[in-house]
Amino acid sequence: MSEKSSAWVERLDEALATYPSSAKRRRSRLITNGKHVELAFKFNQSLHDHIDSLTVDFIAKRVGAKSCKPSDGQPASSCFRCNEEQAKNFGRFLAYASTLLMDEPPPLSKHKKTPLPVLLTRALTEFTREYESSVSRHGMPRLEVLSNVLRVVPRQGITQKEFERRAILATRTARVVLRNCVEIGWLKLQKDAHNRKTTFELTEQGESMRQIGMRRIKRVESLWSKRDENTYEKLTSCLETLVSEFELALPHYVTGYGPADESLTGGTYLPAEDGPPRVPSRGAEWPVVVRQTDIRNHSLSLPALLSQTLTQFVLDYEAARLGRLGLTAMFFQYLPDEGLSLKAAREFQPITGNGKSLHERHLYIAIEPGKPSDGTRMVYPTQKTRLSRDAYPFQLASIESQWHRLYGKAVMGDLRRSLETLDGTFSDDLPDYPDTTSWMVPWFRPYLLQGKSTSD
Repeated sequence: MSEKSSAWVERLDEALATYPSSAKRRRSRLITNGKHVELAFKFNQSLHDHIDSLTVDFIAKRVGAKSCKPSDGQPASSCFRCNEEQAKNFGRFLAYASTLLMDEPPPLSKHKKTPLPVLLTRALTEFTREYESSVSRHGMPRLEVLSNVLRVVPRQGITQKEFERRAILATRTARVVLRNCVEIGWLKLQKDAHNRKTTFELTEQGESMRQIGMRRIKRVESLWSKRDENTYEKLTSCLETLVSEFELALPHYVTGYGPADESLTGGTYLPAEDGPPRVPSRGAEWPVVVRQTDIRNHSLSLPALLSQTLTQFVLDYEAARLGRLGLTAMFFQYLPDEGLSLKAAREFQPITGNGKSLHERHLYIAIEPGKPSDGTRMVYPTQKTRLSRDAYPFQLASIESQWHRLYGKAVMGDLRRSLETLDGTFSDDLPDYPDTTSWMVPWFRPYLLQGKSTSD
């Protein structure tokens, strides 16, 4: 066996060692058999073994491995025959569903107070709702579109690449939102035949929408200030102080990596960099833009301050490699080892049950076999999801504690108190984490708000 082939076999063997996760000694094994290999698993009747078994079966189907009897004659609960490529993919997916790519689990703990990102999310969501509550007869752009698109595009035009850097949007997101704004008449394409450069420009309608939206932001900010001037001033002052310390420029409204990817930076394709500046792990399309120190933070709107503070918290949280904060806040923290019915799980996330939805494809969950229409099928957390869920309370407290040291106890204390004061005035149906993707899709959540009110 060559050194190259032995390397992937070693990685596969390491992944096999994590199945079953509840075993005190390794019981799964790799059997070499000519040009093929066999992956033999042995599970007992425990709940975690059952979840691991469902995960293994899903992966086997995904890579096209065939069920077989172990050629070594030893017992196994299940065994799959693979060619080299299938075996490599099998091992990669086994590792991805396990905790091999994550940090060591922190101590178990419980929430002692409302998590800071939850308070930031609720304030941002409440502001967004109030922004949308009064619409002029001409309509008004969604706050996400105003903040991440119309605000960024100058009248003289901008190339897509420069737009991505100014808006801090991944290429896949920029491509979609720019196209959508062109289609509804807020932007227009200008092509220069001489230098073959294509730019996006605001149309008169787009400029009108931008002005209407900016006026509405200032109106809502004024309303919030009048309700509790002291709390509002403390909140904005603390947020401005924090944002001025962040090393990277961040979006003016928290956003996902793409229409089908809620993560803020697109995963771990590119490794984190210690810096300075500190750069998070990210997808290849996420633009790294150093924050300009001469930018006046008091010129940022309240939703921009809330969004950038929330985004930075998420980046710091996920740097520990203990799972995605958003997915854990929205779903994993509510998914017990004993599982939920597919019907109940769908109340938290759009899970199709056919293997194609995000949580299935990314091996966050294991589902009992059956038809997508069968809502009684049980949904379980895989190994990595259980670690993400269990680490969540400790990690939230850990990041907030780090921020106390980085930005000062006085600032962080005032920030928390002002957010908690505001939170006490909000409705009870606010989410723990924002929806970061649906703003990109106009047919799901239209870019243009419409109403009969004449106030803006």
